[in-house]
Amino acid sequence: MQKSYTLLVTCLLLAAAQSFSQVCSTCSIDYAWISPGVYPDTLPPATAGEFYESDITFVMQDDTTVDVVGTLEFLNYHILEPVGMPYGMNVSTNLGDLPVDYDPDVSLYGCARVCGTPLVPGWYEVTVPLIATLEYPGGDQAAEYSIFLEVLPAVPEDGGIIPSLTYGCDPINVDFETSIHSDGIDGFTYSWDFGNGVTSNDEFPPTQTYNAVGGVPTDYVVSHTITIDTFGYQLEYATIVSSGCDDCTFFGCTGLIETEKPDLYLIIDALGINTEDEAFIDTSPPVTITLGAALDPGATYTMQMKDDDGGLAGGDDNCGSFTFGGDDVGISTLTAGSHTVEISITHPVISYTFYDTITVYPAVTTPEITLSGATTFCSGDSLVLSTTEVDGINYQWSMDGDPIPGADSTSLVVFASGGYALSATGVGGCFAESSATAVTVYEQPTPPSIIVIGNTLNTTSTWDVQWYYNGSPIPSATSTTYTPAVEGLYQVAAINGPCIAYSVEINFIFQSLNDLLIDKITISPNPNNGAFSATFNVLKNQNISITVQNILGSTIYQKNYENVSGSMQENILLQGVNSGVYFLQIKGETGSIIEKIIIQ
Repeated sequence: MQKSYTLLVTCLLLAAAQSFSQVCSTCSIDYAWISPGVYPDTLPPATAGEFYESDITFVMQDDTTVDVVGTLEFLNYHILEPVGMPYGMNVSTNLGDLPVDYDPDVSLYGCARVCGTPLVPGWYEVTVPLIATLEYPGGDQAAEYSIFLEVLPAVPEDGGIIPSLTYGCDPINVDFETSIHSDGIDGFTYSWDFGNGVTSNDEFPPTQTYNAVGGVPTDYVVSHTITIDTFGYQLEYATIVSSGCDDCTFFGCTGLIETEKPDLYLIIDALGINTEDEAFIDTSPPVTITLGAALDPGATYTMQMKDDDGGLAGGDDNCGSFTFGGDDVGISTLTAGSHTVEISITHPVISYTFYDTITVYPAVTTPEITLSGATTFCSGDSLVLSTTEVDGINYQWSMDGDPIPGADSTSLVVFASGGYALSATGVGGCFAESSATAVTVYEQPTPPSIIVIGNTLNTTSTWDVQWYYNGSPIPSATSTTYTPAVEGLYQVAAINGPCIAYSVEINFIFQSLNDLLIDKITISPNPNNGAFSATFNVLKNQNISITVQNILGSTIYQKNYENVSGSMQENILLQGVNSGVYFLQIKGETGSIIEKIIIQ
């Protein structure tokens, strides 16, 4: 739309040269009209800055009745240029540009096309003057018709006001731009009322600040008026309303002879105007003369009305002298004795007023997060994040920048590591977000197991470990194996950050192979695929237990024997187990022997 307004401004600057230069295309006659007249007398509305065209059909009379004389036929219709046309528009007829002559014997129908790009909005009454010639003794008869046309103001798509923002959250700063720029040309004035108590007459106004009043959405109505005064002053036409001049003989006027009527014309020397060549021959007022002359608003002009007598009786009659100012805008009636002239001076000033609304929504306070618990904890535990609810606010929790589905309340139970933030959204989409709360969740280790191999304590935990003796940590005892120096209660802890899991305490007693009453243990094959044999010798009749455990301490094979002794062989088949390290334990009444098994 900015482009169309640039074109409009260009048209304004060239209006004086272009207003009557357009030639309309051929009009179409509507033969549906049968009564004499002009159809329609009110044209469809036009819009300033947009091309327009519309057709008019006129039906002429073939005769008329005159008192005393009777019925007289019309011989010719001489249609003159219209007066009062909107700037930028023209009229062409089916016989060509005005003025034209219509012969009723040829056709009683004619048409005209109104076309062009109107520039100045307003309601126009366009006057079409004509001279109708009757057969003798009727002569020339002046008449005129009125056509009405409304030119609507141009309304750009952007409303004439181009704001950088039309809404936002308190506070907002808005830059404004007009849709119609002067481009440095004189004659443009600007008026701004920003609705916030600030006004400006600048083409490029300063930035405006708006706030939400009382914590509720607030509307500010902005108005902007552009006045364009780039046209000059122009004398459009003069209508001779009455004149005491006539061409009667010395014996007076009979009122029946056509040549008794005056042959009127106008002279304005200062403007170089002399319409004698176009004088209205044998025509009584009113007659309208189209002038279209540019005026100096500071000058005073003298206009003379003459009756062309062709040198008869000593020269043309002087029918009055009239004075007017170049800035007498409007229609003025000038009188000199019995002579009256009506003139029209135009000086179009275009004014556009546009409106827009700036809406400011209340700002949203950044939510404050309350913690119910530590931000570092073990899996299986949790942390509650919460805020105080505010009416009219929608909440959304996010983790590491991504919204958490369904987490739209004022509290959130956290189970996993991440950065947690809470956003608050109010009316108009106003938004605030808390800083992220970093949460670290450590995996809770599984309780480790202790495997006694000979006089060495072993654990299969994959976490960091700490050995304990009689409930106290043993300094530097952080390996997966520990060889006790003394007998007593031993325990191992698996550690992951702050998370600790303890094994069951065992009562460690030093043992010798003789004490076990079990010896000569052999595993074959080892490594194996899960099928192997264990042979050993039981030195004393006793109950024994044979088990296989994985590195997590889980028993995957177990078999018990009562009151056995001597050489024994246990054939073991472990099905569906993963490759890795396993432990075979043979436990008797006085202790146990543990052997490592590798399954491939």
